[in-house]
Amino acid sequence: MPSLQIRDLPEPLHRLLQHRAQAHKRSISQQALVDLEAIAGDDARERRRLVLDRIAQRGPLTSTLISALAGDRTPEALIRADRER
Repeated sequence: MPSLQIRDLPEPLHRLLQHRAQAHKRSISQQALVDLEAIAGDDARERRRLVLDRIAQRGPLTSTLISALAGDRTPEALIRADRER
């Protein structure tokens, strides 16, 4: 797994990160990772929904296709539905 090292972290930022980590009962590294994921938008479902919104603006999509792409149905259910067509 890749790692990240931050040098010369300003003291106020370090204290803030340390305080947030203690409040959530996490290590500083765990808290930094949670914060980075929140900033970077690492929520795959949310990214997928944003993409679907942009696609929907370009043209009509069926609600079945949108729900399938959004991950509301399991892969098995999608295969079953495709075979039953």
